[in-house]
Amino acid sequence: MFSVKYRLLLPFVFLAGLVGSTASTASAEKPRDTSFNTAIDWSGLYAGVHGGYGWSGIDTNLGGVNVDGWLGGGHVGLQRQFDRWVVGIEASYSFGELDGSRTIPFGGDPLRLDAAISDLLLVTGRLGYAWNDRLVYIKAGYAAADVEVGTTYLGQTTTAKSRLDGWTAGFGLERMLTANIAIGLEYNYIDLGAKSIAAAAPPVILAAVVVPPQPKLSKLDPDEIHTVFARLTYRFGGPAAEHVPYK
Repeated sequence: MFSVKYRLLLPFVFLAGLVGSTASTASAEKPRDTSFNTAIDWSGLYAGVHGGYGWSGIDTNLGGVNVDGWLGGGHVGLQRQFDRWVVGIEASYSFGELDGSRTIPFGGDPLRLDAAISDLLLVTGRLGYAWNDRLVYIKAGYAAADVEVGTTYLGQTTTAKSRLDGWTAGFGLERMLTANIAIGLEYNYIDLGAKSIAAAAPPVILAAVVVPPQPKLSKLDPDEIHTVFARLTYRFGGPAAEHVPYK
């Protein structure tokens, strides 16, 4: 089992492989002006794929569970460049799950908690700064994801699931490898807030015997979610991207 620190290195290894595989293609292009006062025009529509690692925790009224895992998906955006500044909007969707489990005591018996975060949607604005064939940017906007927690107690399993929404902020770095292809790394911080659900039922009394209730969830509260993605993006349309002199 990889430790968290080794998992975080894998997006960087992925990008290193992409750079190596595209080096011959990039070298075949015409020589580029690499001075600080010139840069590629990043304006236009783009789409791509991304993949990486995420981690979080989910708090409930019964206890907390740490979750982590791999995510992958696609993104699409539109941006416009003004001198060195690049302004745009982007939507992304990530499949996969951040999941985990934990066993805690409850009424003298073990209670198993299983939790997962999945189907992550981000819709953000972006503000970037360009130089040469590189773009560094910050982003912020809307976030949503499915949050699910299941309990297993005395052989019975129950599940609570809800779609939560909140906000996200992050930053990234992209580099244009060819006229239309860019690679990048991106970090996202996501806060989905909390949601109250059905409260726990009181004990049931039958024939003077108290039957303990099944544990019931009354709160879903994901901690802050962190993701690190490697990105591969294709820029659509128009002639080959040229270096644009700045004022």
